[in-house]
Amino acid sequence: MVKNLQGLSAIITGGSRGIGAGIALELASRGANVLITYQSASSQAEEVSAKIKALGCEALIVQAAGNDKEAPARIVKAAVEKWSHIDIIINNAGAGDDCLLKDMTYDLWDKVFNTNVRLATFLVMESMPYLGKAPRIVNISSVMARMGGAYATAYCASKAALEGVTKVWATELGQSHNATVNCVNPGPVGTDMWLRDTGADVLAEWDIKMKETPAAPRIGTVDDIAQIVAFLASEESRWSTGSTVNANGGLCFV
Repeated sequence: MVKNLQGLSAIITGGSRGIGAGIALELASRGANVLITYQSASSQAEEVSAKIKALGCEALIVQAAGNDKEAPARIVKAAVEKWSHIDIIINNAGAGDDCLLKDMTYDLWDKVFNTNVRLATFLVMESMPYLGKAPRIVNISSVMARMGGAYATAYCASKAALEGVTKVWATELGQSHNATVNCVNPGPVGTDMWLRDTGADVLAEWDIKMKETPAAPRIGTVDDIAQIVAFLASEESRWSTGSTVNANGGLCFV
């Protein structure tokens, strides 16, 4: 493995499981020191942290619930106290709704938007004074931002918003901070959350769509996504910014 992130510091929200954990380990395998956040399962975060350290990199874990307004400042403080600067931010923490429009509530709407958009926004804002020489910011969107679908009013809207602010941040942070800001849009990925939290009706609907995926008739893997994110976090991606990158096997072209 090429150590193209050697000595860089990375923040990965929601890095204790699923896609976030896969990204954390991939970045560490390339030499990055990694701070991961978790919402409630500290044992999972500690397990990922141990794996990062086993790869020869430093690891930090910080609790950060999506609705916690103090979380962004707390995350940045921990990273800066340890490494003095922040090179990579992966806004991966996410919440879904799996809720029909007729059943939508204000509490559910706020939960999804606070986690998927507000946490990412204020984390980047708090990080601005401490960004490194060539920072890389990657936002994790979803095919649902463009494809839509039942049960996902708040989720679709929040991921579309995240793709929108990606363009804004690329413009604002480009020349001023020498930063690139990109987004990836996975389709279904075989994580524990997907298998546990997705209803039978939704799974049946996606099963039909996955058979039509151009790259291969299958569900995505965590490594599929982690490899794309790792590229966007590296110097090799320096001429790509403001983009939403296909990370779904062609299920949703962008």
